[in-house]
Amino acid sequence: MPRRQLLLFMGAFLVITSCAKTPSAKDDLEGDTHINGYFPKIHFMSLQGNKNYTLLNQAQYQTTVQNAQKKISDLLIQLQTYHTAPLNTQVAFLAQQLSNTPYIFIGGMGEGDWQPASQNYQGGAAHIQQDPVYRLDGLNCQTYVQLVISLLHSQSLADFEPNYLKISYGAAGNPAHEIVHYYNRNNFIEGDFNPINQKNNFLKDVTTGSPDTATMLATIQRNKWFAMQQHSVEASVRVFNDALGKAMSQKFSQVYSALPYPHFDRQTISTSYFPKEKIALKQAGQSYLPNKALLNSIPTPAVVEIVRDPRKWTVDDKLIKEAIGTELTISHLGLLFRQTFHQGDVIYQKITCSFAEKQQKVCTVKPVVCQQASCDELMLSHATDAFPNDYYWYQKPDGSYTCTSDKPASGNYTMCNRVRQLPLFDYLTDYQYGSYLYMDSPSLVGIHVEELL
Repeated sequence: MPRRQLLLFMGAFLVITSCAKTPSAKDDLEGDTHINGYFPKIHFMSLQGNKNYTLLNQAQYQTTVQNAQKKISDLLIQLQTYHTAPLNTQVAFLAQQLSNTPYIFIGGMGEGDWQPASQNYQGGAAHIQQDPVYRLDGLNCQTYVQLVISLLHSQSLADFEPNYLKISYGAAGNPAHEIVHYYNRNNFIEGDFNPINQKNNFLKDVTTGSPDTATMLATIQRNKWFAMQQHSVEASVRVFNDALGKAMSQKFSQVYSALPYPHFDRQTISTSYFPKEKIALKQAGQSYLPNKALLNSIPTPAVVEIVRDPRKWTVDDKLIKEAIGTELTISHLGLLFRQTFHQGDVIYQKITCSFAEKQQKVCTVKPVVCQQASCDELMLSHATDAFPNDYYWYQKPDGSYTCTSDKPASGNYTMCNRVRQLPLFDYLTDYQYGSYLYMDSPSLVGIHVEELL
């Protein structure tokens, strides 16, 4: 008997809705892709078109900050119960607590009105992007990882805030001892986030030097990346009022395309990775089997990062360098932890989407169930944006789950794009729109792993 199988509840469904793009738009079918400073066309079109900045609601900002502070304080109190448990157990707990938090496409992280030199929140400052420094009403793949790492190293909100800044900033070297600036954000995972958090003893590279690994080179040019954002200033400058909008738009245009930090000009970075073909072993008939020895050798808990070849990676039918001004290798990240399921347990709810007539998207949901006495899984927890935009996720009266464009009239619901958990192998071999998206993608080459310390 297989260790796990798909079980379809009674009342299985098909959801048919209109599709925003056709199958030929490859970037729409690339699965999870998060690029800091880049706004997909489908979201960019909804921004204001008559100003060179976007206005935010300051009262809503304050509410978002206050709600996040309260939820973080509550999570830290709950986490204290696990303070003697293994770190793997703590990550699994936080993943469960944050599960179903909606994915946020724009405004996942900003500088708010945070004083640049303050370790804890003090308001009153002006910034290019005034979305909250941290928020819990929505997360993207990077803010989710930053949030969990910060929680793991904190006892209180007073600890959490400086930890979050330490994890999320430092790209420019913290000039003048100021931390909270857009240009100082760890926007590049391979060039900023990884080395800075290795230095600060939050992460340890467990990929480089491991057997069966390869390397991918990318030349990162931060100044050209900033310069490219001048073409969409209304998306990049997000402020509380018109006066700030005019001032910050001018600052963004005049200062941010020529920042003086030495490594902002050009930096060639080598990223090691486990090739996807060594993780998922291709079988006859286009199926895959997990390389259990390799998967079992990965230390957990860890940050896992999706590695791409920048010379094959396209966005909006352009190579990544042409689309954002620089090469890039890391397109997505999440958390790895190990979890044991018992016979009959649902490991995860598998969503499979395809195209029906007239390019309409059809999504089905089937639970994957443990079929042995126990199933030991290497789980991936991440904030995903791979599913159709504006589709809702909720449990139906018959107990099955749905991913649909039809908003429920009542009850609990979230978005299909949200924080979710599934085995890493299942993620890499996910079958969507008639193909194995990740295994068939010529640009996606493998994974890089950084152990959590």
